[in-house]
Amino acid sequence: MKKIFNVLMLFIWISTFNACNKLDLGPEDFYASGNFWKTTAQVDGAMIGIHSQLRGNQFTFFTLSELRGGHFKDGTGATGTSSLNSVQVIRQDIRESAPGISNWGGLYGAIFQVNLFIYQVESATYLSDTDKKYYLGQAYGIRAFYYFHLFRTYGRVPLATEPKVMINAPASAADAYLARSATEKETLDFIKSDIDKSVTNFNGDYTIRFQKAQWSLAATQMLKAEVYLWSAKVKTDGANPANTTADLTTARAAVEDALTRCSKQNNFADVFKYSNKGNNEIIFALRYQVGEATNSFGQFIYAQTDPMASFVTAGGQPLTSDQAGASASDPLKIAGGGAIIRYEYRYDLFAKYDTASDMRARSTFFDFYKNPVANNKFVNLRKFLGTMDGTNRSFADDYPIYRWADAMLILAEIKNKQGQDPSVEINAVRQRGYGINAAPVYTNGSFEQNELAIFDERGKELTAEGSRWYDLRRMQSANGDPLAFRKDLPLTGVLDKATEAYKLLWPIDRSTMAQDPTIEQNPGYPGT
Repeated sequence: MKKIFNVLMLFIWISTFNACNKLDLGPEDFYASGNFWKTTAQVDGAMIGIHSQLRGNQFTFFTLSELRGGHFKDGTGATGTSSLNSVQVIRQDIRESAPGISNWGGLYGAIFQVNLFIYQVESATYLSDTDKKYYLGQAYGIRAFYYFHLFRTYGRVPLATEPKVMINAPASAADAYLARSATEKETLDFIKSDIDKSVTNFNGDYTIRFQKAQWSLAATQMLKAEVYLWSAKVKTDGANPANTTADLTTARAAVEDALTRCSKQNNFADVFKYSNKGNNEIIFALRYQVGEATNSFGQFIYAQTDPMASFVTAGGQPLTSDQAGASASDPLKIAGGGAIIRYEYRYDLFAKYDTASDMRARSTFFDFYKNPVANNKFVNLRKFLGTMDGTNRSFADDYPIYRWADAMLILAEIKNKQGQDPSVEINAVRQRGYGINAAPVYTNGSFEQNELAIFDERGKELTAEGSRWYDLRRMQSANGDPLAFRKDLPLTGVLDKATEAYKLLWPIDRSTMAQDPTIEQNPGYPGT
């Protein structure tokens, strides 16, 4: 493929955090200015800008990694007042004419900015060697993170490594063209190379900035574990992995290192509290703050105008809540913070919890019912409920990218693939979820039994954190097939191996292809 898309020609750099680590959204300068790239403070502001743009892509990451996971409803929302979004993606009805996401997810604009940052910082003479290496460690890690999302979505992608459009003045048409990688392996090798560059530049510096709201060496180690675990298990260019043993060893060393940089919160709900940002469980999170930026989770909860007083509890009683000042008409005290339900999880996922003892059940979901209760069961996402901002609710909880429980379950998955017992990690995560209640103890079983136990635990622990579809692609049945082909799992939207295996990769949209007639579609997609 040649032309990627219309290049983002202007990017407002974000100046700095204030004493409360709040992102200042005022413009400092833009990339073409001759006054920029002159001081350490400007480089720091540029890195903050990169993180602001990373945060701006949160729902794109969610779409790519979560919506195809088989655990969302389609049709009408629970309250009957809204139609649910992304129905085709949820149903796996993705096609060239309606892919659900287009223009490579819009991620190349952010990649170009990271490329410019790397170009400018590598040539900067005004930075100390320590500062330069730390910034480059961050930049290479973030670029690998973007590309790993693209790789898991499309396979072969254009590998933009230089900011030609931004530094060539005037830019030529050729600067906006870039070939798609020849193979999936080429893309994967590039990601691994960027990870190596990140680790090398960090040079053992585990400094974490802004309450874990900036990329760090620990984040790179988590990404490294994910990438090498994927490389060890998932087919590349249609071929089985060639270096499973070595890749698992690399992945395990990386995640075990990351685990030394975090520890669990004793209470599951405390991990996500607005008042507990940057807690010891978090490795890296996208930062949201009241008055600065809110996340997308207002779309996952009822609106204040919805008829909630007409619903009841599982026992058929009027709705009650642990939110001070809540009422039957507003049991979670949304208080004007909710928008309209556009995304709704299936009740089936909630039912997989031990709802009497697993504290994660009602920390993750708010369950409500209509009579007859047996036929009318609903859940809204409660996990990222946010905080009260005066009289209104603000959905400003941080969005975790990497945290302790994720690392523990990745380690469990690595150990299982290595033929070792993963029960210690499974039980550690499970017991924290149960809190003061005794959790059922998992006992080591066959490879497939362990794999399904890890998958089940990840589903309960990591709901809405952007892992489900990727888990279905990476995790395996006994025969080595991805769980995305398991028809017996309690999911809707899983793929039929005989007729839909091509849908493991997303289609390239027509608009992107129209920009260059030489672009080839991912195999299997009809031009409809």
